[in-house]
Amino acid sequence: MRLLRRFFFWLLVGLYLIFCPLLIAYALGYIYKPGSELGIVKSGLVYLSTAPQYASVYLGNRRYTRRTPTILPNLLPGEYPLRLTLKGYQSWSESIPIEAGKATVLERILLLPEVWSKKELARGPFEDLIPIGKNRFFILKKGNRAGDLLLYDWKSERVVPLFPETFEGARAKVERLHSVDESREILLKLNEEEGEQYVWVVPRGKEVQMRNVTSLFSEEPELISWDSEERKYIFSFQNGYLNRLDLANLIVTPKFLTGVRGFGFYARRLYVLREDATFERVNLEATSEKHLLDDPAFGKSLFGEKDSFKVYVLSDDLIVFLGENGELLANRLPYRFVRDGVKGVSFDSKSKRLLIWKEDALGIIDFSKERTGKKVFEAGPRLIWAYKQGKEIEQAFWVYDGSHILFRDQHQIYLLELETYGKPHLNRILEVKPESSVSYSEETGMLYGLDPVSGNLSAVEVLPRKEILLLPFPERREEKKKAEIKEL
Repeated sequence: MRLLRRFFFWLLVGLYLIFCPLLIAYALGYIYKPGSELGIVKSGLVYLSTAPQYASVYLGNRRYTRRTPTILPNLLPGEYPLRLTLKGYQSWSESIPIEAGKATVLERILLLPEVWSKKELARGPFEDLIPIGKNRFFILKKGNRAGDLLLYDWKSERVVPLFPETFEGARAKVERLHSVDESREILLKLNEEEGEQYVWVVPRGKEVQMRNVTSLFSEEPELISWDSEERKYIFSFQNGYLNRLDLANLIVTPKFLTGVRGFGFYARRLYVLREDATFERVNLEATSEKHLLDDPAFGKSLFGEKDSFKVYVLSDDLIVFLGENGELLANRLPYRFVRDGVKGVSFDSKSKRLLIWKEDALGIIDFSKERTGKKVFEAGPRLIWAYKQGKEIEQAFWVYDGSHILFRDQHQIYLLELETYGKPHLNRILEVKPESSVSYSEETGMLYGLDPVSGNLSAVEVLPRKEILLLPFPERREEKKKAEIKEL
């Protein structure tokens, strides 16, 4: 009996000495692999999160009982086929790499419905949809007259006339409409038999305020803009100079700044590109605050001699310049990113990435890397063309915190998924009325457009905001493996 107890004692000791190190190794992320040099290798893991959530997970030859969002730990390094399924949605598949000691993270997978369901919001027919910056309003156009313009508020889902019935210029022809990002205000130029007039319009929930500001315009401006944070003044650009227009007191400061080739706003400051190719920051009282580029020779090598530029100040230290022929420059190396053809830009402040579009392509510049100034030949951000098969791209929007791009190519709407470990996924969503614009709201996740047959305003849910579980990749000891954007 004593010998039997001693046998079992030493057996348990042996099992402990064998399995305890294995359990510790497993807890530290090591796993047994037959044929490996040491018998064990460092494992990797996968973190998955989808919108909507609760998708079934198939990885390799296994179906997991866990549903998204989930972590799949202790995976042998290698290439794995991944498939996600959810009833009513298209299956999502990709081949993903698992690397030792790293976490393969796909935290913004957007599952697309098998059938896109349209919601009709307003009966037309409408000729066009006109976005107003990046806010809750856009304009529905029934005709060319001021009285044909309606204002849609996606927050309240209400449609109201832009001008009241008592407005005397309701039959005036709309010549131009001016708006800026992050501002709900609109400046309209109207033309009627009595002459031209300018009307300043401010949507405010259930009502629309308007004011005739025609007296501020004694000459035809080439461009009108204003600071979204300071709406007391608007600025008109013509013949190389800026006029400052005081909306509150209806006072004009003519030739507020002269020798101007381009300008933009940020934090109640003017950023001005001069005719001699210098660049400076100026306050709204025309006092020069700081010379940001005071070398005319270097400036002319960048901006040339004559072309005008739109100036986009994206942050305290990031500025982008868009030339009249689509040339794109920035105050970061290599300075000139695109020589011509850029039609528009959109900046995602969270990821610090700039989306640009040309007629046939979508490109991304990642400005998130901090400048060190320690290297003699320091590499700047790269321009990556994520999509190069377009025909006539007119609009593009960041979707789902920069993980997707929604864009309009002619009258087709597409969604480009960037968060993959292979080539981006391209999906066609729907068709809209030819030559009409669309609007997208990240807050509601809805795409707004005109039906190609009826001309009615309708919307589809691109991003199911109500079903998103905001669980970013948790802090773990594994290094997060980032997916690089590849060309489609």
